Parts: sequence; C-alpha cells; structure tokens
Amino acid sequence: MDTDKQLLKRAQSGDTAAFSALYSRYSKELYRYALKFCGNTYDAEDAVSESTVKVFKNVKNIKNPDAFKAYYFKTLANCAKTMLKTKIPETVPPETTEQLRSNEYVEESAAAKCDVDFALSTLNEDEREIVLLSAAGGFLSKEIAKIVGLTPGSVRSKLSRSLEKMRNVLNEE
Repeated sequence: MDTDKQLLKRAQSGDTAAFSALYSRYSKELYRYALKFCGNTYDAEDAVSESTVKVFKNVKNIKNPDAFKAYYFKTLANCAKTMLKTKIPETVPPETTEQLRSNEYVEESAAAKCDVDFALSTLNEDEREIVLLSAAGGFLSKEIAKIVGLTPGSVRSKLSRSLEKMRNVLNEE
C-alpha cells in the first residue's frame, strides 16, 4: 500500500487515480468531521465536496507531503465555516429535544446523540473546530495547532475548556 507521501507525489504529477486513493483513504473521517461541524448531511456533503475540489486544484502547491491530512482537514474546516456564515440560520424550537426524549420510539442512544450534538452546538466556532478535529479527526494537539494556527498548549487549554463546557451542558439536562 502506498503512503500518503507516495500518493501525493503521484497526484502532484497529474495522476488522478493517486488523488482518488488519497480521498478514499480519508473520506469517512472528512465526512464525519463535516457532519458534526455543519450539523446536517447536505451541508456536510457540500463542504466535503467543495474542499475536495479545492485540494485537488491546489495539490501541486502542497509543500509538506507529511501534512497532507492536516491540509485537507484545514481546507474542509474553512469550507464548512464559510458555508455556515453564508447560510440562513434555521430556528429549532427549544422543545424539540424534549419531544424527542418523550417519544417512546426513540432509542436512548438517539437521545444521547441529540444531547451531545446540542452540547457541541453551544460552543463557538473555534471551540467546536478544535473538539471535532480531536474527536472526529483524531488529531493530536500539536497537529491541531498547525491546522488552526495556535500553539499546542493553547489547543490543549481550549480543548479542555470546551469539553468542560460540554460536560456542564450535558449535566444540566
């Protein structure tokens, strides 16, 4: 199996199959991150699609082949942020969560997912990005630091505070 570095080198020389292999390698992680960041499948799919096109168009400009995954996630995060800023906000009635919980047909895991999604939505954009890069992207604090432009210490601090905010929201319910 080719490494990211090998595939990237081939993709940079015009091998679209190599780029496709890179995309396939990370597609599930990218989509999972986008889904949590955007909050719905349509926007997540659009963000992944848009970021993939951007990465493909700029693949020749990637200087550090070891940072390909981080570059891809940073591009995805930027696309998702832009989409969310330009999107007309949908208003969800506050009783929706309670209605979901009271519905006898909704499984406990669905209610828990709803709670976590709600807790995630209470974070600001930067906090949510760091939490999702850690939880959904599987990045370490030093990798997240490169993506978001902070020091690893700042990332660990923000991640800790963000997770604490989420715990507080989850404990209130």
